[in-house]
Order: sequence, then C-alpha cells, then structure tokens
Amino acid sequence: MAIFSTATFCNGSAAAALAVLITGCAYQPSQRLPDCASGTVAPTAAQNALWAKTKAAGSLQLAIDGSGSMLGLIGSTQASDNWKAVLRAVTLAAAGSGLNLQASRVGSGTTQPIGNAMQAAEACFFQGCGGLRSVSSSIDALWSAPGLKAQTVPLRLAISDLEVNNGDIARLVGAIEPHVRNGATIAILAIKLTFQGQVFNSEGQVIYAGSAQRPIYLLASGPRMQLHALMNDIRSKAALSGVATGSMQLTFLEDQANAPTLLATSVKGKPANSLSSGLPVQLGAATYGPGSQGDYQLARLSKQTNAVVLSSRLGGAIGGASRPDMAIAQLESLPVGGQDTSLPHGISVQSFQLGNRELALTITIPQGTPSTALRAWVPRGQLPEAWWIGWNRQTSTAASSKEQTDGLLLLLTSLSKLMVSPGTTPAAAFCLAFNPG
Repeated sequence: MAIFSTATFCNGSAAAALAVLITGCAYQPSQRLPDCASGTVAPTAAQNALWAKTKAAGSLQLAIDGSGSMLGLIGSTQASDNWKAVLRAVTLAAAGSGLNLQASRVGSGTTQPIGNAMQAAEACFFQGCGGLRSVSSSIDALWSAPGLKAQTVPLRLAISDLEVNNGDIARLVGAIEPHVRNGATIAILAIKLTFQGQVFNSEGQVIYAGSAQRPIYLLASGPRMQLHALMNDIRSKAALSGVATGSMQLTFLEDQANAPTLLATSVKGKPANSLSSGLPVQLGAATYGPGSQGDYQLARLSKQTNAVVLSSRLGGAIGGASRPDMAIAQLESLPVGGQDTSLPHGISVQSFQLGNRELALTITIPQGTPSTALRAWVPRGQLPEAWWIGWNRQTSTAASSKEQTDGLLLLLTSLSKLMVSPGTTPAAAFCLAFNPG
C-alpha cells in the first residue's frame, strides 16, 4: 500500500508503481526549481575595496545634542552619574586611540564648539543659558560640515536621543550618504540610561514626566576598522564605568546590511502538525524532490492547514515576540510548471518573528489554494534587528513609549540601505513549494 500511494503521488497514476520500485520516484534529480536567492554575494568586492582604502582619521569630531529633551539625563544623581560615565567613555576611547577630540554642541541645524565634552553634564547645556541658546533636536549639521574628501572620510560621532521628525530623518540620512559614498561605514551604539524629567515626542509634545529608562544613541561614521575599534572601546569603557551591558546595543550597519542571506530551513503548519514536509511536490507535469532543492521547503498541506511558518532556524522556534506584518517581506509566485505568475488570492504575510539574527514568517494560505511555488523575500536594508523594533515608538499612549524613540525604525532601516550595493542577494529569501491536501 505504501508503494502504491507514493507512486500515485509521484506520477499521478497507479500504473507507475513499477517505476517506483526501480527509481524510488518519478522525478529526475536534475529537475530543479528556480534558485530561491539570486544576485551578487554581499558585501561586494567593490565595497570591500572601498572600505579598505579609506585612510584613518586623526581626530574625532564629536557633537552632543543640546536640545531640552536631553535634560532628564541629569535630572537625578543616578541619571547624572550614568550620563557622565558615557561622556567619559567617549573621551577616554578617543584618547586611547590617539585621536584629537573636537567637541561641539549640535541642534537646530548648527554646531557650536565647546571646550570639552563634560560641559554636557551641566543643565545650561540643554536649557539654553549661560551663553548657549535653546536648540531643537537636529544633528545633521555634524555630517554637513566641510571635511569630506575622496578616500579621506572624517570620523564623526553624534550623541542624541534622536527624537527628530521625519523631515529631520531625511536630512540626516541625506547628510550621511556622501560619507558612505566616499568609503565611510556607519555604527550605532544605543544605551538606555536612567532619566528623570520630561519625555518629548518628535513634535515637541510632552508625553510623560517622571522616572524612566530612556534610550540615547551614539551614531557615528568613519573609516571601517577605526570606527569598529572606537565603538567597541566606548562600549567597554562605559561598562567599566557602571553602565549595564544589558542596556547597550551595538550595531555596525555594513555588517548588518550585508549579512549572509537567510534561507528557510524549516516549515511548520498552522494548526500544529497540519502539514507534511520533505516530500516530493508536483507542479504542473513536473515533480520536484527535496534532495535536489536545498534552498526550498517542500510541503503537502492538509485540509486543516490555514497558514505555514517558514523559519531560518532549523528548529523553527525563535525567541522574539510574534509581531503583526510590517511589510518587511514581499511575496511573489514563481513561474514553475506553467502556473500563473500572479500570487493566488488570499496568500499573505500574517506575522513575523525576529531574534538572534533569525527570521520566521507566518504566511496565510487559504483552503482551496492550488499547488504553488512562492517566495517571500526581504530586500537588503529592510530587515531590522529585533532591538530596532523594540525601541521604536509606534504610539505615544503605550506604557513603553517613555522608553522608546519616534522614527527609530525608519531611520535605522534608511541608514542600513545606504550600506547596500545594487544587485546583491536579498537579506532573506524563503521559498516554499506545496501541494494542497
């Protein structure tokens, strides 16, 4: 009975049972589905060459956000101590690297030189007094300043809460882009610090007053090896000064944006155990087997299956929380076996999970969907790290909003996209071929 049913599946008729005894199945080993991921491997040779030939900078140009939304960083003794620890970490790391530190106060589209970074531990720095005027949170002036030359990119670092509106995000990305084009890479060190004071949104409205763990960001660009060494040293020195390592997140965007393409290594059904995987799949007149198609998941759905979970993790389970679809993945039907290239009606991304550089997508597949080969892919620059989402403020009414940042996800994905070369493989490519139950 087992031989008969397998032959029926592989060939569509009981008469092929004898062929099963001889070949095991009617598909040919050479028969393959289209490659799931195509393009040049990232990072490209040209990118690596550009990063390698940038000259080391002799100075660190540091700009500290002087807007009033940062005032709560010195709103209590503990907050002030932690904030000073971060400032000291930057100055000590610069000195340890032999860099001349050039500090300034940034805001409202301008920079103003200051004697030393520790001036940012004083209330007037954020209130706009004692010779300092009040400024809004805008840091693009740091990257718009002169000093950018071919193969000689400056080392620049801004410390800010990044509570800027969407227009400022566009200006900031636009100001950093020429640095990337000339060979700079981008890094961001995010730290949640004790905060006592008013929390503002990007429109300058107070959404909370009191104690919180507020994120601040050290956003930097410069020669790749020099930038890596500096940011790692800042993180280490901040930790040695009492800043909890668990409160810090460090991302080098050229590594994040150009990580190896994630492929689906497992498929599970919803409800649980409602599909069988690893079986041959028939599309049109052709049958495809799992042994010749390692970049695909092949599945036979049951009548109970209403969704599938494709995961880059072999075990399937990912530690991150399940999140509603945020349009990070694009779905398309693959032209296999003469099937229509339009995606069957009702197939859509329902939710996703991110964690430990792994991705899982839950894709709705309505009952009655015909046999299909599909691809869910995420363009490079569009796949965030899990903490980008967790620290991003989507609404000011949520309890967690006081410890999040407006527009963070938009900013970091936009900066990540700057590090992507056209024509490279996607960040993720999940391919599935299935037969309905």
